[in-house]
Amino acid sequence: MLPITEIKEGDLFANPLFANMTPHGNIYRVEKVDIPEKMVCVQCYAGSTMQPLMKPFWKKNTDRMFSEQWRYI
Repeated sequence: MLPITEIKEGDLFANPLFANMTPHGNIYRVEKVDIPEKMVCVQCYAGSTMQPLMKPFWKKNTDRMFSEQWRYI
């Protein structure tokens, strides 16, 4: 997992199994980073339309989503 200091607002993450499919799977954008609490607020976007899905939600930085394999470029 990435250290909390390596996760920045605007970073994109996606499941590597679905990131290169057509249409793309969900893409997660970092909205806020709370360093003292070690929590990250992410917003899910539909890969095909890039429209937001649901509301933003908070995750701990130790979640598998925050690994180099999930980083979306």
